[in-house]
Amino acid sequence: MKRESTQLALAVAGALTLTVLFGLLGAFAPNLIQGVRSPGVAPSPTPGGLRVNHDAPARDFTLTDQNGRPLSLSDLRGRPALIFFGYTRCPDICPLALGEFKTVKKLLGAQAGQVAFVMISVDGSRDTPRVMKRYVEAFDPAFIGLTGDELEVQRIGLDYGVRFVKRKADNTAATYLVDHTSHTYLIDPQGYWRVTYPFQTPPEIIAADIARMLSQSTPAP
Repeated sequence: MKRESTQLALAVAGALTLTVLFGLLGAFAPNLIQGVRSPGVAPSPTPGGLRVNHDAPARDFTLTDQNGRPLSLSDLRGRPALIFFGYTRCPDICPLALGEFKTVKKLLGAQAGQVAFVMISVDGSRDTPRVMKRYVEAFDPAFIGLTGDELEVQRIGLDYGVRFVKRKADNTAATYLVDHTSHTYLIDPQGYWRVTYPFQTPPEIIAADIARMLSQSTPAP
């Protein structure tokens, strides 16, 4: 238990350090991972996002949050939700993605409390609720971490074009790493998936889309 806690603390500290480092390098480095383009996605009028057109809300699902309680996608109705699939032992992409969540939240200002920021684990065998809690709340106490059976997460991920696979970790202390799609998904307050953001989409674009969504009162089709 002590060893596991030490490893987790080091992972969280490393994640926060990487957030700062990647933030500094982001303007100069190319994308680290090319995400998988999801079916049914058309180019968005705003650079950096891919507009999604669906005639029905996103399929509901239920996973376990970082407090050990069940949470469904439908529980987030009434507010926009940003969703990212990742894992706590991710050495690069995930800490940067959650760091960008922090930036988006800051840019939204007073509107930030109306938005759900969600990370879904693709490594359910290691990412217990307790592990997820320490990880996501190290970035922001209001962030939501969801975990569950990996086969169920795979099923959920397929709806968004998300793919992930474990691979042997070379030259690291990790037992294995997980290669995964690196997109972020914006769900509107009515539960419709509206925009897909490739990795390293500028937070200003995401924040502007969310602010625009919050200002619109037109119900989903």
